[in-house]
Amino acid sequence: MDRIYRNLGLAHWQRATATPAPVSHEAPDAAHAMPETARPVPAAHAHLAPLDREMLRDRRVIMADDSSSAAHAYRMLRSQILRQTRAHKLRTIGMVSAVDGEGKTLTAVNLALSLAAEPNQTVLLVDLDLRKPGVAELLCLGAEHGLDSWFEAAADLSELFVRIHGIERLRVLPTLRALPGSSELLAGASTAELLAELRGRYSDRLIIVDLPPVLLADDFLTVASLLDCVLLVVSEGRTRREDVSRMKELLGGVRVLGTVLNSSTESERRSY
Repeated sequence: MDRIYRNLGLAHWQRATATPAPVSHEAPDAAHAMPETARPVPAAHAHLAPLDREMLRDRRVIMADDSSSAAHAYRMLRSQILRQTRAHKLRTIGMVSAVDGEGKTLTAVNLALSLAAEPNQTVLLVDLDLRKPGVAELLCLGAEHGLDSWFEAAADLSELFVRIHGIERLRVLPTLRALPGSSELLAGASTAELLAELRGRYSDRLIIVDLPPVLLADDFLTVASLLDCVLLVVSEGRTRREDVSRMKELLGGVRVLGTVLNSSTESERRSY
């Protein structure tokens, strides 16, 4: 298959000046408002997760001090994303792929870690893949509660934020188990209020949102209007050209920040 995009680079389907997807600011209907116990509150006592470098390395999680070519590529990706988000005042970035197995969650995690290593940037990583959440397991967070409990009004949001030892500028909102009716949950007032609250309360942070694959469910389409933009993840030798075209059609007017190519057979790291 022809190379789809440059290795871990950004290939624009839309110009950087394209109109962003609209963000709804309408107040949720009172009949569908979240229970009082589930309303977002400050993350004053975030759970602290240990940093197990060896285990994370085995899972291909890339730390800020890594000197590999992959770490270099993520730093390049970080620079391009920060330039665009700051120039166009973008705050919420959805991470999507056409189907599963294309490295979407791993890319979201590695991008969040790379962004958090930038001295002037703080990051919130949110796992809204309610069908197959994977952020908590990938990062070995050891959290007791996640957004699954929050959606069921069984936990306050303040209980769910996770810090990782030694990574001060990153916070994680994990989901620990799959939830039935994920599409309806993401389309509901709770999700709109959640994202609006996170945007308002953590105005200095970039919010990276891991979402289900576009072609396997309608989950992404139900939440798309709440995001500023999306970053697409494709995999060389796996992502089919027709899937890319179909995903582009389904995205419609959603602003595409760029595309990340995983599993490239060529490295762009050169000696310097």
